[in-house]
Amino acid sequence: MGELAAGINDKFSQYTLRWRGGKLTTTQYALFAIQMAVVILLSWLGAIATPVVGPGIGFLYWAYPFFVVFTLWWGIWGILGAWVGAFIGSGLLTGLPVLPALGFSIGDLIPALLIFLLYRGYLRKHGVDPLGRDILKSKKSAFWFAVWVMGITNIFGGLWGVWILVILGFVPANAYLLGAGLWILGDAIVLLIAPFLSKYVTPVVERFGLINSGWVS
Repeated sequence: MGELAAGINDKFSQYTLRWRGGKLTTTQYALFAIQMAVVILLSWLGAIATPVVGPGIGFLYWAYPFFVVFTLWWGIWGILGAWVGAFIGSGLLTGLPVLPALGFSIGDLIPALLIFLLYRGYLRKHGVDPLGRDILKSKKSAFWFAVWVMGITNIFGGLWGVWILVILGFVPANAYLLGAGLWILGDAIVLLIAPFLSKYVTPVVERFGLINSGWVS
């Protein structure tokens, strides 16, 4: 069993929490920019296509599973993509002023950060694929995805995002629980896409050497 655990850890050993894992290429910089544009677009579409109780809040926030996977691939760039997507896509482009959009966007920034920390830190050391490729075949990986990604971090995002809009007067106080509940439920639904992206798309991106081994590169 010890040899098996060591073998699993060695398999994932290149994907860590070190700051830099190597030199970035022009292709990677282009991909980082493209993924931010994709998250902005999907954030905006989710907010305007399925509005709930106020600006920026969409029931089906299609950006969520994509920025989760982008974060597992690209570390700080995926985390920035999550934040920029919320700030611009579901914030400024839906009518929120700059300061409310900044506060609101923390509801995506913190979950992305916590997901990266857990997967590249604790879970990698305990036999869970840090890129999420095993969510559909490993009970342990599926458990952590459900509890941490669909559960705890998602709940934080929903409670925080709607609370900021209530405090700033963009959402009525009596709509807080409804808005937060629909946010959390809708995100949990669209997050079901993420395991399939990880299983089928991640190996292709990895094959071309485009996944960060650390935070930045």
